[in-house]
Amino acid sequence: MNRRNLLKKVGLGIGTLAVTPLSVSLFQSCKNDLNWNPVFFKKESINFLNELADLIIPSSKEIPGAKELDLLKFVDIYISQVLNNEEQKTFNNSFESFKSECLKKTKLKKIDLNSITELLDFYLIKNKSKHDIWINNFMNTGESLSYIFLNSFRKLLINAFKTNQYIGENILVFRPVPGEQKGCVDLQETTNGRAWTI
Repeated sequence: MNRRNLLKKVGLGIGTLAVTPLSVSLFQSCKNDLNWNPVFFKKESINFLNELADLIIPSSKEIPGAKELDLLKFVDIYISQVLNNEEQKTFNNSFESFKSECLKKTKLKKIDLNSITELLDFYLIKNKSKHDIWINNFMNTGESLSYIFLNSFRKLLINAFKTNQYIGENILVFRPVPGEQKGCVDLQETTNGRAWTI
């Protein structure tokens, strides 16, 4: 499956977090931090989260993925500096629930990529009709918690992807000094279908 279809399939079109000056400055600080130590996530979870991030935003020949762009750094710093204590606790509880779902799926003590892929498919693709139920049943079931984690983590990754300097300058349409304003234009004609960077 090619990258474009995969990103469409896992819901790139779903609303993402607002790109604010704070999130852009956080991303800049991530880029400059070469000796990154996780602030919110535990060190032992980083490999797992990197693999998960790479499945959500994989790399291709043309576009680097989550691992290559170090998007997990942004997510970690964003959660620790922007979310309040209650939101951090909810995120952590939902993450723990998702990890235990992965362990149940493998019936082993080690989580493998196949089980993660199957869970991504289960929560984000095959059961779209249950998304509202899982959101409304907030934190009452393991499925609800796992979906909330995946949905939140995916949105944070997409936000990090869109605010990444390399993506903004080389993949999206980038003009540092905007030209004239044209109200309604065909995106296909003006940018060859690519989104504008911020």
